[in-house]
Amino acid sequence: MLEVNDLTVEFHTDNGIIRAVDGASFHVNPGEILGIVGESGSGKSVSCLSIMGLLQKPAARIVRGNIRFMGKELTTMSDEALRQIRGRDLSMIFQDPFTSLNPYLKISTQLLEVIHYHTSISKSEAISRCLEILDLLGVPDPEVRMDSYPHQLSGGLKQRIMIAMSLLLEPKLIIADEPTTALDVTIQAQILELIKKINTLKGTSIIMITHDLGVVAGLCNRVQVMYAGRVVEAGKTDDIFYETRHPYTRGLLDSIPSLDMKVGDRLRPIPGSPPDLSRVGEFCAFADRCTRATDRCRNERPPFSPETEFHGYACFHPVQTRSVA
Repeated sequence: MLEVNDLTVEFHTDNGIIRAVDGASFHVNPGEILGIVGESGSGKSVSCLSIMGLLQKPAARIVRGNIRFMGKELTTMSDEALRQIRGRDLSMIFQDPFTSLNPYLKISTQLLEVIHYHTSISKSEAISRCLEILDLLGVPDPEVRMDSYPHQLSGGLKQRIMIAMSLLLEPKLIIADEPTTALDVTIQAQILELIKKINTLKGTSIIMITHDLGVVAGLCNRVQVMYAGRVVEAGKTDDIFYETRHPYTRGLLDSIPSLDMKVGDRLRPIPGSPPDLSRVGEFCAFADRCTRATDRCRNERPPFSPETEFHGYACFHPVQTRSVA
């Protein structure tokens, strides 16, 4: 359904060129959930904004690579053609529902706009469609919510409205950009359950962007790990958790708090800080933080190598021991 090949995105700033995505390649199959994980600044969101055609130009631009969605090349498509695809075949749930909804417009206006832009159905049919989706997502009193302004809704309801907006025209692929970040733990669990329900009932493909490996464990079919704009490991969820190969992936797993930890036990963070993306060259971007790094890592960029048909990594000195998540 979606194939991204060698995607490279740069931002032109007053301080130089920032390469936010550096040769990323991945794909999404029909009906599956792909998790994209990594620290802040790893290129997760920029990759998906590139797919949506929402990069802020002229500062940001795709300098290399292809993005094919349902057989269509998106990187060369006109803005008008992209607008016809966005919302209808390809939708996005943005990270912060508090700022993604227009505070001056009622919920009904914002939902109906999506339908009226892409279809010619009557207003009564469009309203019925909105109420049906809101009911599916467990929104109490949908008619009342439709007549409300965003500030009258809780964070959980705002996020449900954002999900409803992305579902109105039953798109083939939904990109969820850390949709639970601004919500409390209970609401987070409910939203994740809704996303899983959408995938099961509608067969919708989903890209789940997150920095939380706990989220992808019970939700995603496959996972790709990004660091400094590069895909450093990718595979089935079980492979990533139990057959870890890249030291960065291992570091992410080791930093997860364990239920077996005792009072006074220290967490195990990854040492150091993410690299300056304006200075990352043809070498391993993780080398300065990696205990396994050698001179080769600091002078040569490791290629992404398949270990099996479904599992690959980019590392000269992969982890050999079995991971415990």
